[in-house]
Amino acid sequence: MQLDNALYAGVQIVHNFGAAAVVGLPLAALRFEATGPTLRGIYWLALLAWLAQSASGVGFGMVSYFVVGELPEIHDLALGALCVKILCAILSIILLAAKLLKLAWAGSDRAALKRLAGLGSVALLCAAILRWFS
Repeated sequence: MQLDNALYAGVQIVHNFGAAAVVGLPLAALRFEATGPTLRGIYWLALLAWLAQSASGVGFGMVSYFVVGELPEIHDLALGALCVKILCAILSIILLAAKLLKLAWAGSDRAALKRLAGLGSVALLCAAILRWFS
């Protein structure tokens, strides 16, 4: 097996589980009307998932740079999709931190979960665009 393919596969596994979690966790919390410690646990897991998404996204670039010798070439639509994914991650991490710190401006739990599900869905859509057009 080639080293670069093995490394890419490992990064992709982390990225895929993160993608499932950033969409699935807020939707599950909404569906099952999570409250109290359960909801707080979901916020922590969602934060971990977004951090895993961010780290594995950087991991793709690192594998390319250190194994292949250059960063992947992405242009136009793929670059835009990548920027939107990064923005979704930043906004989600900020919102989750605000919810975990119980800051009033973060809004109600229901509203925050809807925002998190939306941000995760947009990031997932952008992932498909990024994959197809790069």
